[in-house]
Amino acid sequence: MADFFDYLTWRGDLSFEQVPFGKIDALLLAHLTYSIFDGVVPESFSEKKTFSQVAKDFSETPDYESRINIGFLINKRTAELMFKTAESERFRNVELCGFRNIYNEENVEQFAAVTYLVNGKPVVALRGTDDTIIGWKEDFNIAWLPQIPAQKDALEYFEEAAAAFKENFVLVGHSKGGNLVINTAVGCGDKLQQRIDKVYNFDGPGFAKEFFESISYKAVEDRIYSFYPEFSVVGMIFHHPKFYEIVKSDGFAFWQHDAMNWQISGKDFVNAGDFTDESKIFYSAFNEWIDKLDTEQKKNFVETMFCILEASGAKTNNDIERETLKATAKMLAAYAEMNREKRKELHEILSMFKDVIADDIPIFKPLVLLKNNLRILG
Repeated sequence: MADFFDYLTWRGDLSFEQVPFGKIDALLLAHLTYSIFDGVVPESFSEKKTFSQVAKDFSETPDYESRINIGFLINKRTAELMFKTAESERFRNVELCGFRNIYNEENVEQFAAVTYLVNGKPVVALRGTDDTIIGWKEDFNIAWLPQIPAQKDALEYFEEAAAAFKENFVLVGHSKGGNLVINTAVGCGDKLQQRIDKVYNFDGPGFAKEFFESISYKAVEDRIYSFYPEFSVVGMIFHHPKFYEIVKSDGFAFWQHDAMNWQISGKDFVNAGDFTDESKIFYSAFNEWIDKLDTEQKKNFVETMFCILEASGAKTNNDIERETLKATAKMLAAYAEMNREKRKELHEILSMFKDVIADDIPIFKPLVLLKNNLRILG
């Protein structure tokens, strides 16, 4: 079926005057925000570069080879897609500016953003979870923190962008970026809400139930467009908006999260009838369970899950992929030192993820091996 590359081949010669900016364009730009734009895209909003110039400068960076290897979980064809996008008539003159990239292990903070100017209209794209363990932990901290660092970063970024441009905005984000754009639209205040035309959330983790009942959410609800693949794991973490589209994907299991596997027809996605049974079971079980926990219990859940992952010594999914058995051995040692209560919590966590854990995803591999070996340690 058709993907981004087919979309650019078939429709890349059509200007935004001929075919206005739409959902496929939004997902394309959201995905390209995973690119390592450091030192290539200007950090200021006043200095801008066209997509074609960005691609040229990117290809000439001295660390080009490491830049195109952006982690196990980010599609390896992302750089190729960026170059094809930059060559197309539709995107070559789109301007990029305002690049940010923040990573702080101590704060459990992973955030990046870039602003695209499409015919002068600013499209703020917030990066999703990258290859780092810290990025994944920050996702789960949504369960108990009133505001994760990346949400604060996103609000500050949007305020700065809004001060730099007079036009109204479109906000786009994939994975954690989807959560960030919704949270930004809801939390930016009445004045800035009026300057948001559309918000595109692509398989982003959700929020507590109460979030969707707030007056500030209701004020922008009709401008929020959410999309999920049939087999959704990330988008099923916490509660999601009640209005959404389900998209067919060529990916297997967890890899449906990869936007480059989403199926496209013309200017639309190929719609699927429903979520898979595995996704629905996980969504129901996980959220019914976590909704019963108080804040301290939610914090303990996240800390328990990630103290095991962090015990592996790995910083990224790539690290785990290279040393899966060594990582698992370290995690088993950490488990052996846990008290009975912590072990019980870990058993509950692994049971909760049993139908959606994929042993071909590095961050999950040790968890699968650990789950298979827990009966040895009791």
